[in-house]
Formats: sequence, C-alpha cells, structure tokens
Amino acid sequence: MKIKFYLGTIVLSTLFTTSFAQTNPLTRQRMIDSLKMSALSDYATRYPILRQGSIATDILGARTIKGELSGHDLYEGKTNISRIRAAFKIPLAEWGKNTITGVVSYQQIHFDTKGITSYNPAFSTANQSLSKSTVGFTATFSRLDSIFNHPVTYSVSVSGLTDELSSVKRINYSGTFNVPLSRKATSSWSVGVAVIIDPSSVAPVVPFVSYWHKFKDANLDLFVDIPYRVALRKQLSKKSWVFAGSELGGSLFFFDLNQPSLPQNNIYTSLDIKTGATLEYMLTKKLVFGVSGGIFTTAQARMFDHNAKPNDYFFRTSNGSAPYVGFSLSFLPFLKSLR
Repeated sequence: MKIKFYLGTIVLSTLFTTSFAQTNPLTRQRMIDSLKMSALSDYATRYPILRQGSIATDILGARTIKGELSGHDLYEGKTNISRIRAAFKIPLAEWGKNTITGVVSYQQIHFDTKGITSYNPAFSTANQSLSKSTVGFTATFSRLDSIFNHPVTYSVSVSGLTDELSSVKRINYSGTFNVPLSRKATSSWSVGVAVIIDPSSVAPVVPFVSYWHKFKDANLDLFVDIPYRVALRKQLSKKSWVFAGSELGGSLFFFDLNQPSLPQNNIYTSLDIKTGATLEYMLTKKLVFGVSGGIFTTAQARMFDHNAKPNDYFFRTSNGSAPYVGFSLSFLPFLKSLR
C-alpha cells in the first residue's frame, strides 16, 4: 500500500516540476505537497489503514460463552460485548526516502454476562459486568529503497502497551519487508514478510500478500490483503462507497488476578473475524462516517501469564458468532511531517 503511494507521488512530482520551474520555490513546494496529500487521501478511501485517525465502536448481540480453566469446564452463560477502538497517526519526520511515524491507540471492551451456569463451586453464578482498556504507543521508521533496480519498502517498529499511567507493561518489536511484483492500470501485486518479536504473537514470521483488481464494467475494486482482509468495494457516488467482505482483527488486555492458585500478571488476547458490509460517506473533505453490520466471530480467546507463550494458556473461552453493528469516524490524511 505504501509502495503505491510513494511511486505515485514520485511520478506526480516529476511531471509537475517542469511546469513549475519558473514559479517561486516555496509556492512550487506547496503545490507538490498538496498533490501528494491529495493522492494519499484518495488511496486512504480504499485502504483504511492509511488514514490519519479513526474512532469506532462495535456492539455485539448476545451469544453463548463457555469458560475453561486448566482444561476443565468453568462456566457457561450469555454475554453481550461492546468495544471502542481509536488510533491517531502522527508523521514525525521525513527526509529523502525515509519517514518516521508515531501512532497512539486505545481500545476498550465491556462484557455483560448473564444466565451463568457454574461448573466450579468457587465460581459465582451472579451476573457479571467487566470493562478493560489498553493504551498503545508505536514509533515506525520506514524507507523506500531498491534492490537490483526493483523498488522495495521496509520498516521497523517499536510498540509499548499498558493499562496504567505509571508504567509500560509490554514492549513489542516488529519489522516488515514489502516487494511490489507488478503494477498495471487495473491490477497490482505485492508480497512481503513481517517479523514480530513478541511472546504473545501467534507466529514470529508472517508472510503477506496484497492484490488489487479493478472491474471497470461493474465499477468494483477487489482487495485481497492476506492475512488482513478480503473485500469488494463499490463506489456509489462521489462521496459514498461500500465495502463487503471479511476482516481479521485482534485485541490484547491486561489482567491482574488475586487468586493464589493462578498467575498474578496475565494477558488476555483474542483473534476475531468480522464478516459483513460497511457503508462510508464523506461528511467533509477529510472526515468519513461509516456504519457497518454483519457477523462477528471470535476464533480464539486465551489468558496466559505475561511471560508465557499463548499456547501455554491456563484459561480460554469459546464464544462462537454473533451479529454486530458498528459506527466509525475517520480522518483522511491531513498532517504533514514535522520537519
């Protein structure tokens, strides 16, 4: 995705440099910056991950939840979940082919569980209500380069996660390497690999593939961004469009348990799949409103000691699927780097 943007801006800069040769250098630079921002905003309507910031809430219908402790049934009940996610991206610096970006993120989840059947005398059958939140900070260095005259993009990131103001509870490191294979008027291919240094990661190395195809007759865009999403996009009007498909996501929360027989400092992670449709409408030139709905599935939810691997969990839940409705506000890129 970044490959497409950088290549596009390089071409645009080249084309317009000649036309603006006799113009004041400051004016010329402002025009080029404006064209770059316009191109990036256009891409961001298709790739939400490129947007400057967003806040979204999902409300899930009731579904059956089953809890298992150390391989034994613990409880069963009906749970409703609501969650809020927010993130804001700040371009910190840009020089040559290099960029440094900071991201501040926030996620909150609320569980309401009723109709509980307990399979352990120590576990209460009373209705339960629980809220957890996590704040994250990420700094990323990215560089557009070439190998054997072929463009590549690579990046390295460091992230800190916490649920308190006094300390950072977890620090993760990651790196990506992305290679575009082809770029045509109606399609593009790129492949890459992500390396993740995090004990709670499902896999330390994750390959990824990004494919885009434009069906001109139907005015449809196909996006296959594995393992992140598979989606179709239909432009409805100049200011509105709809996505339909499946998207993979996840969450991480901290739990401090006061149970002598269990680890004290723990991490709860979940892997989720949202399948449905999202309608988006541009309220202003940079502000996009979205409403979505479909089926929400929790593929995996586990709790484990903060020093352990996810496979060494002591508690897990089976959540199944439930209908969901979601609302979002997001900003197309509008900030330039702080040079």
